[in-house]
Amino acid sequence: MVAPMTRKAALATLTAAAVLMGANAIACPPPPPGPPQEVGESDEAYAQRIAAFRAAEEAQHQAWLLARQQRVWDEATSVFVARVERVGTSNQDNLDGSPRVTLRPIRPLKGQRYASRFTLGYTEMTSCGPIPSFDAIRGQVGETFVVFVQGGRPRQSTVQQAIAVANITDPRIRAALEANE
Repeated sequence: MVAPMTRKAALATLTAAAVLMGANAIACPPPPPGPPQEVGESDEAYAQRIAAFRAAEEAQHQAWLLARQQRVWDEATSVFVARVERVGTSNQDNLDGSPRVTLRPIRPLKGQRYASRFTLGYTEMTSCGPIPSFDAIRGQVGETFVVFVQGGRPRQSTVQQAIAVANITDPRIRAALEANE
C-alpha cells in the first residue's frame, strides 16, 4: 500500500505532468506530417502526392494571408506606406535586445494623412515567438511597409499590422499602392 505522503507526492507529480503536457499542447505545433505512404504506392507516386499535399497547404496559407489583409484594410481607419528610418533594440526586461524600428509615414492610401514618426517593437514573448508579428519590426532602414492603423495616430497600440509592400496580395491594396506611386 502507498503511504499518504507518497500518494500526495504522486498526485502532485501527475498534476505537474498534466499541466506541462497541456502547456505543450497549446504551444505552436510543428507543421503536420504529410500523409503516410499507402501500401503498394510507388515512391514516385508518393512523392507526387506529398508535393500536392504541401501545395494545398501553401494555397490554404496564402488564402489565410489574403483574408487577413482584406480584414485589416476593412477595419483600418488609416492605411499608409511608411519607411523605416531607424533600427534599434528594446531595453524591456523580457524583450531586452529585441528589434525596434522607427518609421515615418510617406504616402497615404486610406484615411487620414500622418507625418510624425512612430516606433514599433515586440510587446511580449509567447511559445510561438515574439508578438506582434509585424513585418516592419524585422525591417531595415529604407524598407517600406503598408501600415494599418485603427483608432488614432500611429503608435504601438493603434497599429493593427505593418506588412512589407512586397507581401501585399490583396487586389484593393495593390491598386491603392499603384494609384499613389
